[in-house]
Amino acid sequence: MEMKDLKTLLESSEVEITFKSLKSGRTITEKCSLNKNLIPEGYSFKQSGESDSILCYLTEKKRWEDIENSTIIEYRVSK
Repeated sequence: MEMKDLKTLLESSEVEITFKSLKSGRTITEKCSLNKNLIPEGYSFKQSGESDSILCYLTEKKRWEDIENSTIIEYRVSK
């Protein structure tokens, strides 16, 4: 899985990401985005393509989540 591809998808749409929680070990699926129309107004940031994690906005829970790349099981554009 290429994290730069995921980041590009997040910037343009809502993406369903399935990942394993580092705290509980549970498998979690959340709708996430970095699209300016889907995140709270006033947020602007750049993420390093070399980072071990990706910060994204959980669109249904309305909060930010830092997801470690190695815990991501799969992702797809949300319908």
